Amino acid sequence: MLTAQITLLVYGALLLVGGAIGYSKGKSSKSLIGGLVGAALSGVSYGLLGVDPRWGLGLGLGTTVLGSILFALRYRKTRKLMPAGLMFILSLGAAVLLGLSFGAA
Repeated sequence: MLTAQITLLVYGALLLVGGAIGYSKGKSSKSLIGGLVGAALSGVSYGLLGVDPRWGLGLGLGTTVLGSILFALRYRKTRKLMPAGLMFILSLGAAVLLGLSFGAA
């Protein structure tokens, strides 16, 4: 469960910081809202791990899979490694870690 906790905290922090950077550099309100929503979902998932690990892992896994899809689409459109390509790789990695934790729960 420790792996899932660390994964959700790091992933949520990256989404939050990335959204803030996207807003400050490109005035992208979509980046800010997406970062806030993703970070909030990761935070709720983290909180649910202590109450019901299956729900927490399920929500976290859903969040990372959705992030993987969205960042893959963004990378396909822009062909830029930063930030879309990197976030796709990180989202996919987080999904794998949470999926492994889900199987062990």
